[in-house]
Amino acid sequence: MRIYLRTKFWKMIEPAIVVIAFNREKSLRRLLKSLAEANYPSSNITLHISIDASENSIVKEVADTFVWEYGEKIIDLKPKNLGLLKHVLECGELTATYESIIVLEDDIVVAPNFYNYAVLANDFYAEEERIAGVSLYTYSSEENNFYPFEPIRDKGDVHFIQVASSWGQSWTKNQWSKFKLWLTENPNGIDSILPAYISKWGDNSWKKLFINYLIASDRYFVFPNTSFSTNFEDEGTHATNTGLFQVQLNYDSAIPRFSSISSSKSIYDVYFELTADCLKKWCPFLQEHDFCVDLFGEKSIKNLAAEYVLTSRRGVDAMKSFGAKMNPLIQNILAEIPGNEIGLYRKEDIRSTAGKRFLAITASPIRLEQYAKVNEDILERPTIVLPVLDDQLNDLRVTMKAMKSDRFYNLVVLIICSSTIKDSVLEILEGAPVEIEVVINNSDRVSDLLRSGIAHYSTDYCAWMQPGMLINLEKAEDVARIFKGMSQVQVLQGLEVEVDESNYVKLNTSSGRWTPQRANSNKVEALKLRSEFVFWRTSLISENDISKLNCGNLFFELLKLTSIYLAAIKFGSINNKKAVSSISINELKESLGASEFQPKTGFKSMIRPVFHPFFRRNVPFFRFFYKESEKLPLVIRYDFENNSFYLENY
Repeated sequence: MRIYLRTKFWKMIEPAIVVIAFNREKSLRRLLKSLAEANYPSSNITLHISIDASENSIVKEVADTFVWEYGEKIIDLKPKNLGLLKHVLECGELTATYESIIVLEDDIVVAPNFYNYAVLANDFYAEEERIAGVSLYTYSSEENNFYPFEPIRDKGDVHFIQVASSWGQSWTKNQWSKFKLWLTENPNGIDSILPAYISKWGDNSWKKLFINYLIASDRYFVFPNTSFSTNFEDEGTHATNTGLFQVQLNYDSAIPRFSSISSSKSIYDVYFELTADCLKKWCPFLQEHDFCVDLFGEKSIKNLAAEYVLTSRRGVDAMKSFGAKMNPLIQNILAEIPGNEIGLYRKEDIRSTAGKRFLAITASPIRLEQYAKVNEDILERPTIVLPVLDDQLNDLRVTMKAMKSDRFYNLVVLIICSSTIKDSVLEILEGAPVEIEVVINNSDRVSDLLRSGIAHYSTDYCAWMQPGMLINLEKAEDVARIFKGMSQVQVLQGLEVEVDESNYVKLNTSSGRWTPQRANSNKVEALKLRSEFVFWRTSLISENDISKLNCGNLFFELLKLTSIYLAAIKFGSINNKKAVSSISINELKESLGASEFQPKTGFKSMIRPVFHPFFRRNVPFFRFFYKESEKLPLVIRYDFENNSFYLENY
């Protein structure tokens, strides 16, 4: 094993520090402060601050006023918005200028000795063909299941994972050029070789492409055993705001020991599973078997090349078996803990296992809360159904171009289109900041496409929009939070006007509050109702209901099933797009013919016309009387101070 102990820096390449910034001035200021306080071997180090175009002029001001005492400072302000994918790829090209670079997104903080570590690591692994980059960051939770992750430690102070680091990383010119050559040959990657958890990241993720390259070329990133950077999870790409990926920094000034990947016994695949070759080095009793490691039970068994699988899944006739008393799970094999929770099975002897078997994780309560929140954030998300006719490609471009690409949003856009335009649609969708699904339907009727989309979506919540309309992805993300926190809400719609903290208290929400009786007694107004950007729970609409739906009656069919709550936020803009098909008065009467829409009789029916105008004008006493008598659902409002939603009368 090669152990690196060299202390002289003057012969080594001093990488430029490349900071990637966009619109987060507080994050940038925090990162720059940690850079100023770090240790450096010379005063000839370039700080290259690359700022993607945004409306936030304060970011450039922070960069301009920052004093860099260790070399040249370059402010690189992009003339137009690139989005994170193109921005990172463009910054990677700086390896041609500087020979090697350290890349830091603006929500990172570095340890005092980060630079010296990167210099040493770059020098040590410069000739290692299987090394594609150096990470400053150390995972404490793996990205597959979000289980706690702690690598096995051998004689070195590093380990290797077939995952790209995005929270502080370094590339040499040689490493980056090999990736770019592969990317030129595979501009869209090779999605078929990616694990399911990475495939869902969307096409605007540079990290997804780089991991694809690592798998295809059998390369790895070097990770330190203790971290030289940490992530604040500020609003940004893949940000979860849970604290789960914030780790303790290495404040030690000791020189790390590096070991070659060929001699290492701490190498992990893209699933954060120790490789079989490494496990055989630790466990000679396994050397005679050809097996893959699948302790988390996440891999597709049919795609595994080995004859045997070491897994937590159930099976019959295990060649060897182990218990699961120790964490991490791999230690049970190293220590040969007796039991039958983990087994070495032939692939054909593995049985299907419902759910994950090791969700009960031993960790601190706060860490368990973080794991739970990450899983909820990923699983709880809405689908936006987007029917696209053959002549609506330009409208689709308008919709996709308006989606901010400074981060990845936790929702799905489900495109329904004909096979004729599928390739053009996929081209338009490239780099979208959301997960995209495409379903083929060759009908030329929008309602047919809409029904097809509603029948195919797989998330818990759904809405639809027309091509050319503009959606606020950040607000749409909040839909899952509202539904999850308010079990009584089955359907919700937003406002048509923008709101902010200054006008929120006096906001008049009366025009958006509908009941079946109000729809029946106000048919002229009801004719104008649109169903775009109305969200509902998956469980609300049965398969039988779908066949009855069309673009014109969807709002009324939902209203017939349950109350529609008004959320005092704007989910999107119709952008002057006309209704696909204006419902006629006769069609409206047909929809309102159900018993749920029949007007109430008696005293209430007589006073409704009297008090409704006062309710619309927001007169306090009369709006209260009208709200109570009509049993209007409450209004969902946003608490700006506490970043939460609550129910209120108005």
